[in-house]
Amino acid sequence: MNRKLLVADDDKAFHRIISRVFAGTDWEVSTAEDGVAAMESIAAQPPDVILLDLNMPRLGGRELLARLRKDARLSTIPIIIISGDDSPQEQAAEFGLGADDFISKPFNSLELASRVESASRRTRRMLAANPLTFLPGGPAIEEEAARRIKTGGPLAFFYIDIDNFKAFNDNYGYLNGDNAIKQAAALLTDIQSSFPAEDVFVGHIGGDDFVMMAAPERCEEIARTIAARFDALAPKLYNREDRERGFIVSKDRMNNIHQFPLMTLTIAVATNEKRQLDHYAKIVDIASEIKKYLKGLKDRSGSAYLKDRRLD
Repeated sequence: MNRKLLVADDDKAFHRIISRVFAGTDWEVSTAEDGVAAMESIAAQPPDVILLDLNMPRLGGRELLARLRKDARLSTIPIIIISGDDSPQEQAAEFGLGADDFISKPFNSLELASRVESASRRTRRMLAANPLTFLPGGPAIEEEAARRIKTGGPLAFFYIDIDNFKAFNDNYGYLNGDNAIKQAAALLTDIQSSFPAEDVFVGHIGGDDFVMMAAPERCEEIARTIAARFDALAPKLYNREDRERGFIVSKDRMNNIHQFPLMTLTIAVATNEKRQLDHYAKIVDIASEIKKYLKGLKDRSGSAYLKDRRLD
């Protein structure tokens, strides 16, 4: 599906240049010669990115930018200013109005294409981010998995689930439950920083489910580190009485009273070292199988992880 790039500039020669830059890509370029025409085009069909000239007839670029940023429906569209004035003062002024990027004329075609791609990617991730943790959500996770599959490089996919979270949330309330989720997210982003060479991606599917993607060479070390750090963190989220006895008393989903151990993690790891991971659904199926196996283990103590070693 093509993405839409709107060029709002009164220079027709510039329109032709931009059309050539994006010819043969999945970007569909449309043009507007003044601010009013641009506003009408945007309202009718919001583009994915706008290249905006500041000096246009009828409605100038600054006025158009201000209107878009005040419109809730259109305010998230990434806008890149194209200007002949590249002074720091000018750039600062446009960023202050809400521009996402600034490119001065004349420009490098490859750099312009890269800036447009980056602006589009940032916005998609922002809109798909989990509202609690601000980590990439479902659509961004699937997009990242597809990108890694497409490159054909080594891949390890981690499915991470918090055990006994519902009992904790029911007993301690949703504010403490939200804090536990945030703490888990912070732990995973710390892991991301601890393994810079592994190209780690962290995402939050929702609730108490997270994913990570990384190069597989050290995936078991990564999983082991996550488990150890969470097992050190989790007891601190409970009150002293529950922490010392090692469980809480709560109702299960059938409204029966049970003892629930302190929260731990189940970490299922699927890799393409021995199996072909050619689409996202297959990765999720494999990881879900491993997760189910780990959760079914009796007398488990602490967080557990398992790397899939099966062959296709």
